[in-house]
Formats: sequence, C-alpha cells, structure tokens
Amino acid sequence: MTQFQPPRGTRDFLPEDMIKRQFILDKARETFEQWGFDPLDTPAFEDFALLTAKSGEAVKDEIYYFKDKSDRELGLRFDFTVPMCRVVANNPNLPKPFRRYQLGTVWRYDRPGAGRYREFCQADIDIVGAPGPEADTEVVACACEVLRKIGLSNFYVRINNRKIISSFLEGLGVDAVSVMRTVDKLNKIGEDEVEKELEGKGIKKDDIKSIMKFAKIREIDRAVPLIKDDRGREGIDELYVLLKGLEKFSCAVEVDMSMVRGLEYYTGNIFEIMQRGSELTVTAGGRYDRMIEAFGGKPTPATGISLGVDRLVNFIQVELGKTGVEVYLANVDEKSREKCMELAKQLREIGVNVEYDVMQRPLVKQLDYVNSRGIKYAIVVGEKETKSGVVKLRNMQSGSEKEIEVRNLKRVKDVVDSE
Repeated sequence: MTQFQPPRGTRDFLPEDMIKRQFILDKARETFEQWGFDPLDTPAFEDFALLTAKSGEAVKDEIYYFKDKSDRELGLRFDFTVPMCRVVANNPNLPKPFRRYQLGTVWRYDRPGAGRYREFCQADIDIVGAPGPEADTEVVACACEVLRKIGLSNFYVRINNRKIISSFLEGLGVDAVSVMRTVDKLNKIGEDEVEKELEGKGIKKDDIKSIMKFAKIREIDRAVPLIKDDRGREGIDELYVLLKGLEKFSCAVEVDMSMVRGLEYYTGNIFEIMQRGSELTVTAGGRYDRMIEAFGGKPTPATGISLGVDRLVNFIQVELGKTGVEVYLANVDEKSREKCMELAKQLREIGVNVEYDVMQRPLVKQLDYVNSRGIKYAIVVGEKETKSGVVKLRNMQSGSEKEIEVRNLKRVKDVVDSE
C-alpha cells in the first residue's frame, strides 16, 4: 500500500511539537491583548490581483497560485499585512489607531531548506493610522515582551530607517533600489561578493567604498554628517525616537545601516529581532505608509511586526512535556470504571485536564501508558477508594502521594497548579 507523505515544504506537527507552538501562540495572544491589540482574521486565499498589487506578476512564482472552478485567479496568502491592508481600505471608518493582531498560517512557494518551509505560522501586530515613530516603538517593544514570556533572553533588536539609506544613496547619484538589493545580501554572501556585484552594476569604485563604509555604521550620530536632504534628516529623527523608546522598554538595540528589508513594503523605520549565537531573525517588520493607499484606500500610515512562530519553537527552553493531560484516572476493575468517569467529569469542571481508560486495559497497561505519555499525575480508583471516598494523587515522576477526599477534589487542582 502506498505510504503518503506531507507535500514538499510542509510537515506534520505531533502533539509534543504542537504543545510548544501553542505555548507561543497563547503567550502572543495574551501579550497582544494586554498591549491593546484586538484580533482580526482573514481568508486563507485572496484574489490574485490583490496579492500582485504591490509586486506585479513576478510574485506568481513566490505564492501558491491557482484558479477555482469558475476560472477565478486566486492565491494563498503569503503574509497577513496585505489582507489587513485590504480590510482597512474597505473599512475607512475604522477608529484610528486601528490596533490588530492576527495568528495563523501563511504560504510561500520558496525553495525548501534548513529552517525554511512553504507553510508556516506567524503572529502579527500592526498599528494603522499613527504616523509617528512612537507606534514603531510600541510594536517592537510588544514583540520583545512576547519573547521574554516564552523564555528568550539573549536577543537584540536591529534597527534602521529606509529614508536614511535612500537619502545617502541618492546623494551619490546611484540607483538606490538596485544598490539596496545588493547591500541586503551582505550577511549572506559577504563584503567581497557584494562589492563584485556592485561593480557589475556599473557603480564607481569610490562610490562602492563609500557604500561599504556607510553599511558598517552602527551609531546614528555617525550617519548624520552623510545625510544632506530633509527626507534623510527626517529618517534620522525617526530612528532616534525609536532607539530611545526601545531603551526605555529595556530592549537591547543595535543600529545597523546595512539592513534594508522588504523593498516593496517599507517606507521608514525597519526592524529585526535576532537571537544571539544563532544570528537568526525571529521577528521582523517596519513602517509601510503607502501600502493601504495602493489597495484603493485613503493615504494611511501603518507599522507592524511579525513573529516567526515555527522558528521560535527551536528556542524554547521551558519544559512543556509531551501532553497537556495533567491527571490520569486508572481503574482497577470493571466496577471502578464508572467511578473514573464520574471523577473525570468533576475534575474537568474545576479546570483539570483529565483522561481515563477507554480501551478496557488492565491496570498495569494503563500505568505503562501514563508513563509513555509523560502524564505527571495518576489516581488509581478501585473498590477501596470508592467506599472510603478518599483517593491518592500519585506523582508519577517522584513517586510521592497525597491523600485527597473525593468531596474536596479542588485540592487536586491546587496540587497540579503548584508543582
């Protein structure tokens, strides 16, 4: 018989992996709502015309494109920002600022590789309608708070501003977009290859030296003398506000003039959150003040950040276990099975995650199952426990036991929650 596998670039998540993913999503949702963001959801697929409105037909190679039975051109969403911009454009009377979060799956037809998949999970927040860098500070600081809540500590925020980069490059008289595409490859191909690519684009050697020197700037003050126009100086001011704001939120911040990010998207401050040691980007975003207008809406400023949930799973240090079951009710014989069902109902009503045997297995097999699942607590129910009204809550890891009266089952939850 044929054994089917997940499609290339996708994968299955068994319970132990899903528990980690769900832990991140729960912490993200909790934090986003504490910070004043409300939930939004959008369809998994959109009109192909919407998905190409900013990027053109070339994006067809990067998304899952298809036609439905009515020959309509559609595509799976490749991020949450484009659908959100459609929502805002179609609902101009939304109170501003519009603060939303969205959790879920997106798809990109990338070449699968180490840590790269065609289907992956994101957690996004955006602030729409606020033009100042204070909103940039808010979304980045909120993302940092999520990372702290899932147990990360050794991370830092890289920041830059697209207005500064564009101003400097235009001052040299070079094609800013073309040069930025090449500079953006610095971390992947290194300085020598970037310089060769710039030479191939006809950039003068003196200009290449200036570009490489600029890309190595890690302090805003060092960039100031190189910026000559008002737009560039505006970018400097915005970057200062972001830097000082993040420092107030106790975020480790590094200015990096080599960082470019999303040429089709971003208009102002841009940011990435990196995990030290791996130097992997776990969170990224920026300001995109012209996108909603491109989708038929009014000119509307916006800023946001996206957390790569599946990448974050690899950095979780918290011990979450292999199951969400907290207590297993094991029956000694057929007569005590009904008592297990009764106790399960009562425990579930007070918020304890409970399982009991539904396969009519002997007690030894039930306890083997408990150990294989990594369930921490078990209660063995037999004739003695049924008559006495007292059960023993056994810690399957330490072997310790606590006697608990059936009429006071709330103690079970107290024990489970405290250990």
